[in-house]
Amino acid sequence: MKDRAVYEERTGWPWWVHPLILLTLIAAVIPLWEFSKGNIGNGPDDMPLWGAALMFAIGVGLPVSIYSLMGQLRTRIMSEGIDIRWGFLEIIKKTIPFSQIQKAEAVTYSPIGEFGGWGIRVGAKKKKAWTIGGNRALVLHLTDGTRFYLGSEKPERMLQWITSAAKRSEE
Repeated sequence: MKDRAVYEERTGWPWWVHPLILLTLIAAVIPLWEFSKGNIGNGPDDMPLWGAALMFAIGVGLPVSIYSLMGQLRTRIMSEGIDIRWGFLEIIKKTIPFSQIQKAEAVTYSPIGEFGGWGIRVGAKKKKAWTIGGNRALVLHLTDGTRFYLGSEKPERMLQWITSAAKRSEE
């Protein structure tokens, strides 16, 4: 879909995820700290250089990758359907045309109980979810029988925009 969005929502991680990522980055600084004190590779009790490099690469690379690939869920209501993208790089994406949506509803649900958590998930009985946090979602009942849970902080507002855009696309 190349047309302009009539509505856009960006949903981010809950507040507690950011300190976890920060702690991982801080842990990556440990090899640099040890290196500055001369405790890398000098004696039998010192950290080997390859170990320090590996700790630093994982400590910096992992949080940056996670943040880039999964740091937000971006949902755009377009004139022909819904465009969903994961992360700041928006590499993971999905488009759902209005023609595939039978019904949509705003719900409060249990992400852990129904899907085992947040993220891109597959549940029982043809249920799928793209959620990033919280317990609110827009459930799209698709023509193939799938119920697609789309995480949202304001699913009622999204439902209004989808209803409006879908009516316009039928005209």
